[in-house]
Amino acid sequence: MNKALLSLGFGLLAIGVYFMTRPNKNVRNKNPLNIRESAEWDGERVLNLDKAFEEFKTPEYGFRAAYIILLQYLERGDNTIEKIISTWAPSSENHTGDYIDYVSDRLNVSEFQELEPADLPELMQVMSDFEGGKGYFTLLQAESGVELAMQSDFVLARLERLNGAYA
Repeated sequence: MNKALLSLGFGLLAIGVYFMTRPNKNVRNKNPLNIRESAEWDGERVLNLDKAFEEFKTPEYGFRAAYIILLQYLERGDNTIEKIISTWAPSSENHTGDYIDYVSDRLNVSEFQELEPADLPELMQVMSDFEGGKGYFTLLQAESGVELAMQSDFVLARLERLNGAYA
């Protein structure tokens, strides 16, 4: 009996350690900004284990998807940290004010300053830290995700429209 309880105790301890030390969801899913299941994205994992959030083959593909979504935000006029984060992480699900403050502080810009497409890689990297991957994702990965996105004609067309808006 004591041996069985001891084994059960060690088993529970191992499970507890696993859950306390496993990477955050955005790291496990290679989905830096925790994009919810929404579309068929380039670079998605074939085996989908998380029914709520997208899972990508590499973080770069996760950043690619985030870049495409954020370009849509800019195109419709959601072009400040306050507007972007309020849409990305609504207060019904998140501590949106804390998220806005974190991103503004890290980027050293006002939450109301208008952002341009060129600002998105750094924005995405900072957002990935807040989403749970603190220090895990790099600016280089975000920039590589942008490069992947730029291989799509629809992204180039959107950038052309946006560049006219920022000219």
